[in-house]
Amino acid sequence: MIDCIICGQSFDPEKLPESPEAQVGILLAQERFNDEGRVCGECLISRGRLAMMYDCQFRR
Repeated sequence: MIDCIICGQSFDPEKLPESPEAQVGILLAQERFNDEGRVCGECLISRGRLAMMYDCQFRR
């Protein structure tokens, strides 16, 4: 178990959600924030959802 660097919640980095929001959050963790594997699923979902709403790169 690892503690999330954003919220401090313990999580298993091998068991992350597979929702579209989480996938965008994972992409951002890899490419923009360089914190892949250190952010929990809930924070990845929040990050991804915000990017999908406000970041032109992720809009359809």
